[in-house]
Amino acid sequence: MNTLIVPCLGRMLINHVPQYLVRHPNGKLLIERCLEGIFSESYDKIIIILLQEDVDKYDAKALICSELSEKYKVEIFTLPQMTNGPAETVYQILKKNNITGRVVIKDSDNYVQIKQQMTGNFVAGLNLNDWDRDIHKLNNKSFLILNEQNHILDIIEKQIKSEVICLGLYGFNKAENFIMAYEKLYSAEYPISKLYISHIISYLIGYSGKVFRYISATEYENWGDERLWQDMQRDYALYFIDLDNILGEAGILTKEHKEKLSTLQKRGASFVGYTTYDEGYKTSALQILEEAGLIFIKVVYGCPHSMEKEIIDTDAVLEQKVIAL
Repeated sequence: MNTLIVPCLGRMLINHVPQYLVRHPNGKLLIERCLEGIFSESYDKIIIILLQEDVDKYDAKALICSELSEKYKVEIFTLPQMTNGPAETVYQILKKNNITGRVVIKDSDNYVQIKQQMTGNFVAGLNLNDWDRDIHKLNNKSFLILNEQNHILDIIEKQIKSEVICLGLYGFNKAENFIMAYEKLYSAEYPISKLYISHIISYLIGYSGKVFRYISATEYENWGDERLWQDMQRDYALYFIDLDNILGEAGILTKEHKEKLSTLQKRGASFVGYTTYDEGYKTSALQILEEAGLIFIKVVYGCPHSMEKEIIDTDAVLEQKVIAL
């Protein structure tokens, strides 16, 4: 068997709903977004672990199944109460359901794109020296210690020990190895109050001689706290572009404007263009933008020349505008 397990017992709420049930700016549930970059047809099944409270209160099981079942072989397993950590969550599911064979475990609060083969024992990470985006709260990450062969020597929780961070994606060649390591570490011999997946891997490397290789992510999004969630919203913002100013009457896209718009688009931004000119200008503008590799959802032509442009996105804002008149 080859099983992908995604625990969803974290309690970050967005608008009073568990985060994994909130929609990404692309319209998909975050639980689906977290699968996209690492999904492979080689998985026999995908197990999503939910808290029973979420099933009862938010109808989480029905919602996930209705949106994911056509594309993914999803099974929903529930736990009656919160565990003391991610390792126990996975352990309970493995034991209760007699899961054997290869297991991949993925955090539900991020998107990771992997282009390498995810086989055998592995941990996915990101070299901070090769990443041009901000990574917040480094002291809350786990860090990987690698050798020259890209084998993992150790994984350290919540301490900055290297330039490579762990991204919450782990592969185990045998589920039995995970179970064995958890039961060893849960004993009185190892007084660890909260067991992470990293503790399991450290034990397997240090005491069982297992080899875990490092695989590098090519893309990464983290929604793990409120600040990171807001950062993502900014990355995926919808921009209304005044084409009369950006392209001018002659319809020319400068190199500087192209580079800036391309940077925004690469980070997830979407564009809607508007112009005071006619449909002919719109058609030529779209051709210029397309040749530059820029995707515009829409270009609205024949707009008024008014300098004041505002967005009304709630009833309260609409009410304020009417009162202001």
